[in-house]
Amino acid sequence: MSGRRGEGLLAAVVAAGLLAFGIPSCATLSDGGDIDVPAIIEDANGLLDRLTGDAESPSDSSATGETAGPNVDYYTVDGAADFTGATIPGPGAIAYGTPDALGRSTRAVGNITKALRDDGSDRDRDMPDEICGWPDRNPKVEIDLGGGDAYRGYLFNRSHLIAKSLGGADAPENMITGTRTQNVGRNQPPGGMAYTETLARDWLDAHPDGTVLYMATPNYTGDELLPRTVTVDIRTSDGAIDQHVTVYNTADGYGIDYLHGGVL
Repeated sequence: MSGRRGEGLLAAVVAAGLLAFGIPSCATLSDGGDIDVPAIIEDANGLLDRLTGDAESPSDSSATGETAGPNVDYYTVDGAADFTGATIPGPGAIAYGTPDALGRSTRAVGNITKALRDDGSDRDRDMPDEICGWPDRNPKVEIDLGGGDAYRGYLFNRSHLIAKSLGGADAPENMITGTRTQNVGRNQPPGGMAYTETLARDWLDAHPDGTVLYMATPNYTGDELLPRTVTVDIRTSDGAIDQHVTVYNTADGYGIDYLHGGVL
């Protein structure tokens, strides 16, 4: 249906409806507000376009963050860990990259020991109020986790690059604005960032004299305040775990505003 013909038909339908209820084209309500007929027509035209196939195609989900990631648990294992170019701190220490000009965290590299892991777990949480990309309003959402399960709660988390339970600081240079599912995945078993965090914790608990090299790097596009992915490199001192992992900052069913923070 052509736009001109559709608009004419829609205008006629709206006008007929208004007349049927005795409402002129700019009637005044009892509370003093006006009925915005052009806006009604515009909204109805949008519906008509969708029904007739004239509407623009929805934006690519890979650009809006609507999909969970290739393996539906918000992470993929993409090969062996790669610490090329990274400065590795001594055992029991974590080094944080300097935030960039936009205030975005850049990298965290840890040489995690059992003592550092225990100290982090025992420490009281002290989260900062503001981090880069944190939205003015954190919406409550329902995210389908599959199998009849769903997450119901706030969409965004202050997500650590290196988890507190591994000794990571509760500080902006160690955090991104991440979706709940970027943080923990479907959580059955842990996904997202929690996938590598759980590997590290479990290995250290079983090997208290060993160390875990752990590096998390947020990956931004242009001036976007939220990273679309975080890469995590993890290698245990015995080589039993040696992985390069991509974690997806998405939430199934929701478009993420990576440029400003919030949802689209």
